[in-house]
Amino acid sequence: MYCLIKEWPNKMATLMTEDGVVLWTFSDVEEARKVWQDWCSLQNDKNASQSSQIEHPCTADLSEQIF
Repeated sequence: MYCLIKEWPNKMATLMTEDGVVLWTFSDVEEARKVWQDWCSLQNDKNASQSSQIEHPCTADLSEQIF
């Protein structure tokens, strides 16, 4: 999954998918980045524990773009 973080003039930040679906709005970019990294970490841990059952496990992409 690819994530975008939009920083607004009031310094709030919106976490959204690459196709523009808003996931949540945070008080600042750092909070949005932390939540995204935590989510990716949980997904990667989940996928690692299921890797014996899945031929090609999917991992969350830690990529992000701030615009």
